[in-house]
Amino acid sequence: MLKMGDAITDHKEENTLVIIKPDSFWRRLDGQVEARIRALGLEVVAEWTPAEGDNHPEEKWREFYFPAIGDKPSILTGTAKYMAFGPVKAIHLRGDDAVQKVRKAVGATRPWQAEPGTIRGDFWTGAEEANAAHRPKFQQPGDDKFLFNLIHASDSEKSFSREVLFFPKLKAG
Repeated sequence: MLKMGDAITDHKEENTLVIIKPDSFWRRLDGQVEARIRALGLEVVAEWTPAEGDNHPEEKWREFYFPAIGDKPSILTGTAKYMAFGPVKAIHLRGDDAVQKVRKAVGATRPWQAEPGTIRGDFWTGAEEANAAHRPKFQQPGDDKFLFNLIHASDSEKSFSREVLFFPKLKAG
């Protein structure tokens, strides 16, 4: 029973998906990126790091990213190649306001627009130089600025519900 002065909160338990992307691994930032996500105090329901050769093929990553990218073949192709190249790590998280907590910690999609204190804002420095060797493998004609942005985070529970289906090893608990 609530008493006068008790705070009423609108927090709701949510599920979200995080994918630590290849450039986090190449730059040896994957441990720091994951530590920041775990520091949010959300429950880790399941996680999956594919073994060598066990990552999704390009076609599966195209299907995963199509709703976010849309019918932009050069961007979709480059992103699919990049994610299939790997390595990646997928983490299913659950907790109060999980989607917003993770999105706030991750920062803006375009890392150069991300606020300091966010994963993308703090780790963007040096990314252009660090990823230069990889850019020719993934950037496609017509894609003027291939996006290396360290991490994926679901933008809603609806997105999570669709995205988690791509990772059968992340059994919803």
